[in-house]
Amino acid sequence: MLCTGPFEVTARNIAGVMGLRDYPFVILDHPLGSLTPAQIEGRAAAAYAQALPILLQD
Repeated sequence: MLCTGPFEVTARNIAGVMGLRDYPFVILDHPLGSLTPAQIEGRAAAAYAQALPILLQD
């Protein structure tokens, strides 16, 4: 799950209601929609750095 900072609380609340209290999230800086291609690449690199450990866990 990817979300930006302002939506983290809502995402975690929804996960908790669904019984997934410890669900791992990738939290990105907000906003995303108005970024340049170079800025998007930076956000993608940040997302990758957060997602890789989540994807590789047992």
